[in-house]
Amino acid sequence: MIRSGEGGDVSTTGNRYCERAGLSSVPRVQDVLARDEVNLFHAMVVALLERGGPMTVEQIAQRLTGAGAIAGSGDMVLSLKRAWHGRDPVYRDPDGRLGLNLSSSELDRMVWRVGLRPPRVSAPEPLPAPALPRDDVPLSEEEITAAFRDRSLYGFSAHRQAAAVLDARARPMTVGEVEGVLAGMTRHRGQLAADRVRSWRSPLVSLDESGQLRLDRGAPDLGAMRQAVRKLARPVLLQHARQEQWAKVRGEQETLLAEERRLQAQQAARLRRGVLRAVPEAEAPQAISLLDVGTRSIRTFVGSELAAVEGVLADLDLLAGLYVRETLHGLGLDPDRWRLVDLKPPQKSRRINRLGRTLAITPELLISSTTGISRPLGEPVRVAQYLAGGETGKLTRRLESDVKALHAFYRYGLLHHCVRLRWGFLDEMLPVDWALPGEPHLHEILEGAKAVGAPVDLVVGSAPGWADPWSRARRGAILEVEPWQVTVRLDTEVWRFDRGDIQAVRVVGGAGGT
Repeated sequence: MIRSGEGGDVSTTGNRYCERAGLSSVPRVQDVLARDEVNLFHAMVVALLERGGPMTVEQIAQRLTGAGAIAGSGDMVLSLKRAWHGRDPVYRDPDGRLGLNLSSSELDRMVWRVGLRPPRVSAPEPLPAPALPRDDVPLSEEEITAAFRDRSLYGFSAHRQAAAVLDARARPMTVGEVEGVLAGMTRHRGQLAADRVRSWRSPLVSLDESGQLRLDRGAPDLGAMRQAVRKLARPVLLQHARQEQWAKVRGEQETLLAEERRLQAQQAARLRRGVLRAVPEAEAPQAISLLDVGTRSIRTFVGSELAAVEGVLADLDLLAGLYVRETLHGLGLDPDRWRLVDLKPPQKSRRINRLGRTLAITPELLISSTTGISRPLGEPVRVAQYLAGGETGKLTRRLESDVKALHAFYRYGLLHHCVRLRWGFLDEMLPVDWALPGEPHLHEILEGAKAVGAPVDLVVGSAPGWADPWSRARRGAILEVEPWQVTVRLDTEVWRFDRGDIQAVRVVGGAGGT
């Protein structure tokens, strides 16, 4: 539990964290503590946003305590560690400080959750209750439909039911016609029959010699009948009006969001991306291979050549790799200069039986499961031997093979928003947060191609080759898109593919695909 209190003013000068998070001013911890939905972890994130850089857990504890937060355990440092326990968007840097992963989509959601950014879609103002028409105004078709549709009318007299229909239709009707109208609205009622009509004592509705029901518009209880029907119809009509209001808002917002997604897709497409493979991974690197996605080129830096890496990386906007943040720290670079995608497994292990046996999920296992590449990464012992022995040629070939596998792994995660774990009887998808806003998901690409009837090129099975990624592509028409499968017409045959087997897709003549 946390509780708000008084705290000092916080500078509103912009900082790097707030700029990347899209905030116009620096938040203050004490301003968010009073919100019911804000917990200790949220407050930790706000404290980091306020500082604009990494902090030790002790510094965060001091800041929250000074702002009036109270830890339920009585020990703020301990409570913060329990609240965090490795959750995104907070990370621990090599110096032991906690910082914000500015590339995490969870940061964007949390900024909205703690009230630092308004919701993307605002609820419309509540509609005022509509004024009821006067009792001398006849009922409308809309009113009787709202009053009677799918409602139990056993407690509403058949006499009034018939009068309401006659009032709205404004003409005499046979008993069968009135019964047909009412039966079409609800089955929860008694049937209207001529012998029952003759027993009605009120002059409001009468059966004439020709067998038609007539409404007496001068009857004294006509107004009471209209009031009773409108009482039933009023909440339904108000609900319908509210639904129409929301539909209009959603339509307007969908137009805005579609334009936002289009701009986001353009921004994502303009990003210059690189994939890194460093050895050692989480220490000061001694060798690095860099794959430039845009130019489809690979450069390897070994030993003294690493001095040139910073200048090459400066031309890129997004870096993906295993333990990429630690690699940049090891190079003495500021990781927050780039958008980062860490390709490490999203979870460390998977329980595989009731006895508690667990499967360790290593990068090699996950990359191989996802891409079909049998040896995606070099053996650490062998790579260390290449480094120690100065075998630059063998080391370069191994690292370049590694970075190609990482690139295929990254592409799959962008396309599916998940990666694949296959081991024995296991075949599961693990969600990953690698795609940027606006980047197309496989489902969107397939549905879009199906909607316009555009053919697609599909690479199914193992990852595409590096030299010619589309050499194994099969061109076909999308017939059906299901949650786990896609049906495609290839030439004259119809095939059903597991969506998880799709490694790459592109719309022929279109911009979507990967």
